[in-house]
Amino acid sequence: MIQATFLALLISVSFAILFNAPKRSLLPIIFLGIVAVLVRKQMLEYNFSLEFSTFVASFAIGLFCIFFSSKQNIPILVYAISSSIVLVPTINAYKAMIGLIQISTHQIMDQELIVHSLHYSLKTWLVFGAIAIGIVLPTQFIGKYRFKIL
Repeated sequence: MIQATFLALLISVSFAILFNAPKRSLLPIIFLGIVAVLVRKQMLEYNFSLEFSTFVASFAIGLFCIFFSSKQNIPILVYAISSSIVLVPTINAYKAMIGLIQISTHQIMDQELIVHSLHYSLKTWLVFGAIAIGIVLPTQFIGKYRFKIL
């Protein structure tokens, strides 16, 4: 867990600096990245699927983004993009691309390789969809009532 939180901190800050986020938003971005990784890891330990746990983690990012955005008067996207990078399924995307490249170059024409490549591709796209929907849902529902709730 300590290694995961440190990597989340490092990745979140790196992408915040890369995207030229304001200095005052760095601490909330670090907090959001760490929360996202911890929520996803905890749900995966309780045998939830990768897609659902990523959705819940990105939903938490969306909720906290609304809070920090209203407190610091910075757009939600500054927080959401830098902190959601830690949820990207890099290994699944890598395995899918390697399999698709092997299929397209006719190096290996195996039915098992095709099935595994499609499986990893579908899993990657479902996680990307879970990240997008999880961040957008709170901003759509709570954003309309922000002044009444917060």
